[in-house]
Amino acid sequence: MTHVHAANTAHRPGGTAPDLRSGFRGTLAAPAAERHYRRARPGLRPASACPTEQPKAPCHRIGRLVVDGGRRQAWVDGRQLRLTCMEFELLAHLAANPGVGFTRSRLMELVWQRTAPDDLETVDTHIDRLRDKIGAVHRPLIHTVPTAGYALAAEALTPAA
Repeated sequence: MTHVHAANTAHRPGGTAPDLRSGFRGTLAAPAAERHYRRARPGLRPASACPTEQPKAPCHRIGRLVVDGGRRQAWVDGRQLRLTCMEFELLAHLAANPGVGFTRSRLMELVWQRTAPDDLETVDTHIDRLRDKIGAVHRPLIHTVPTAGYALAAEALTPAA
């Protein structure tokens, strides 16, 4: 027969039981009750609990491509892209540095947080998937930089006449 030891939470060290008659202080329901009390009376909240300005993550726009770091979403022509986590990280990094070429090994370090010289084809694979997802019209936004790697266009592409 196996025995499971469960700590007795009814008693405090020293053999005294908690006083449950003193309102919500000292009980397990205290945090929930205090949150309800603060919500019901917002004027009583401490000043530090209500920040006046929320920090905002960067939102990058290049032509009709929008990359929102706060929501971790991207849109092209108003259509939301369905990106994996790594695809989004790669696109967000390129969008944060438009016009800057990055080698595959540097992208591996920045996005995947590792150096894997034998696994650089994964960068190529993710770039190809990104190009497919942004569509044929915007595919040239992510361009290959000879002897450097990949970069996102610094400006919106002008349609061919």
